[in-house]
Amino acid sequence: MASAQYRLIAADGTELEAGAGDVTFAAGVLELQPADGAALRVQAAAIASVAEPEPYTVLVTLADGTALELSRLGRMRTQLLAELRDARAEVAAERSGAVGDSARFTATIAGSPVDLHIFEDAVLVIADGAARRIAFSFVNDVRAHDYAVTIDAASQDAITVTRLGRRTDEFTALLTERLRAARTRTSAFLGSLLPGLDPMALRAAAALLRDGVAAPARALDAIHPGLSAALLRVAALPDRWTSVSALADRADVAIGFRQLASVRRPAVGLTPWRDPSATPHIGQHESPGGRFGSGLGGVITAGLASGLGPGGYGPGGYGGGYGGPFGGGPGSWGELGAYWALGALGGGRTGNSGGRPVTPSAAVQLAPLIPATDDLAALTVSGSEPTVLAFALLSPASGGDLVAYEVLNRPEPRTYVYRMGGADPRARVNQALDDVGFAAADISAVATDDLTAIRRQDALDGPGSPLVRGLVTTVAHTPDWAREVSARLDG
Repeated sequence: MASAQYRLIAADGTELEAGAGDVTFAAGVLELQPADGAALRVQAAAIASVAEPEPYTVLVTLADGTALELSRLGRMRTQLLAELRDARAEVAAERSGAVGDSARFTATIAGSPVDLHIFEDAVLVIADGAARRIAFSFVNDVRAHDYAVTIDAASQDAITVTRLGRRTDEFTALLTERLRAARTRTSAFLGSLLPGLDPMALRAAAALLRDGVAAPARALDAIHPGLSAALLRVAALPDRWTSVSALADRADVAIGFRQLASVRRPAVGLTPWRDPSATPHIGQHESPGGRFGSGLGGVITAGLASGLGPGGYGPGGYGGGYGGPFGGGPGSWGELGAYWALGALGGGRTGNSGGRPVTPSAAVQLAPLIPATDDLAALTVSGSEPTVLAFALLSPASGGDLVAYEVLNRPEPRTYVYRMGGADPRARVNQALDDVGFAAADISAVATDDLTAIRRQDALDGPGSPLVRGLVTTVAHTPDWAREVSARLDG
């Protein structure tokens, strides 16, 4: 919590309110508690931008254009800016359906500073409050040259990342590694669905069915006859399989799969080692060290007693041999001299009050190390919470700009029909769905201004999502579903 001066400013620049209050940011919510008046709570998802128009001043612009200006925050200003930045990045990742943990890089694109977050399935570019998702499925090439990294993606302009500094090689290596891992997961997932498919046919199918990309049924059947029908049968719920199969003769069907959750498992075995046989005694190294005391004086006394050099007690010492008072040679103490010498130095139980008992050797047991890896068996389209989304895109067999989006392996209540222009309307719908994490229901709520649904600010910022402008209608899952969808696609 921090005390601050605040101003609430309307979208037209009119000052609505001003005063002093307490500011907190926790659990993704920015809260202003004025000294007099009701609290203002702002979800991170409702923040359009965060800026510093003047030194030591934070300006938070909300989705409706209202701005909250905070000043006199003191040391909390830097912390508040960092927390707002991280929270908005988390919201952007959640909204886009990013999978796994991210690695963050600070760089420049087209002369503007950006934050780059590399997830397991995409790169999220955050600049000026707006987030742009570049899914690995649509990436065609990654090139690094002279500390600049260029990413070519289908249906998007290539971006060149600069000013990564010493992290240029790290960024390129991580991006390349995660691209490779994403393709490996796709191949392994398809292999688990269709274990009878030949390796070369599986390779060709995986190239078409990249994560989040719908492949036309005719292209799949060109790889192996009946491949599309087999995928529908194993991936779709029984009623969805029947319904979509009934439309196969009246519409062009494309099938796709999108990973929803990370299957990355952390390394096992990296635990700190402790000696089970000896109790740590940090800070006790200067305790009494035996009959001769501790420190340099004890060492010199022990050396003199052992008959080292000409400063000893004589050739035979007072022990009768050449090894000092405790023997070691032909003296009267015999073979017990070494044991008594150890006790005198504090190493044995010889009645020495300052000594420590001898401890056994440490029993070192190294735990087996299992490196971090992907649990490919966890990629599944079945169950109550599948980790992979199966979906279909249907378009008119005679051509046109209408595209229907249907979820195959989850009981979604509605099918969404969009009208898209361009040379390939289905590809545009596919790209737009991937950008918003295939959250068609949330986008539909934005288009219909449903106040009970989560507000998707990313669907409204700038030009907005094409799915908002292109939504034509929805079709409920009733016994007449196939006929209604066919009628909608026919226009």
